[in-house]
Amino acid sequence: FRMKTLLISTLLTFSSSQASQFLSARAILFKSRSGDNPGEMVGTIDFYQEDGKVSVNGTVSGLPAGQHGFHVHEHGDLSNGCLNTGAHYNPYSKNHGAPDASVRHNGDLGNIQTSADGATAVDTRDSYLALNGPLSIIGRAVVVHEMKDDLGLGGNDASLTTGNAGARVACGVIAVMDEEDSSFSVLSISTFFVTIAYLFSQ
Repeated sequence: FRMKTLLISTLLTFSSSQASQFLSARAILFKSRSGDNPGEMVGTIDFYQEDGKVSVNGTVSGLPAGQHGFHVHEHGDLSNGCLNTGAHYNPYSKNHGAPDASVRHNGDLGNIQTSADGATAVDTRDSYLALNGPLSIIGRAVVVHEMKDDLGLGGNDASLTTGNAGARVACGVIAVMDEEDSSFSVLSISTFFVTIAYLFSQ
């Protein structure tokens, strides 16, 4: 598995070297499987950096109706039921909070809403996320949780770290998209995820 991780890290480094300033990124979400590598693809999340904020847009399918915690996590490792993505991305060691709170993790994106038919649309903008610089989220993971995030207001220790959002039901690695040559970008990202799928299948 260490060799797989090394190869994936190499792919991420190669992808990251294709542009000096990243304007857009994408995460392909896969269904979590307990104790195993990710299952089928369940969504796509796009990130676009502009005017000091990052827009987060996309869709997720197959979730139960209701709200689901939605965060950027530390590591782009989708194995072990998405548990290897680590904790919420929190470079300043803050308490967990709502997206509009003065105290929050950088990766705290609140909740996404799933309708009765299982469709989930993601559409938000965030000033804590970055695609460039020392706080870049490139190579990290997006995680969707089983339950509603209490936004740090649950009154217990877990609320201040995880928002009591429960199990991880889907996750995906945030990878670069090249704005200057979209056909190359699509090919690069497709190849990236096909390679990851192959490595995890071995």
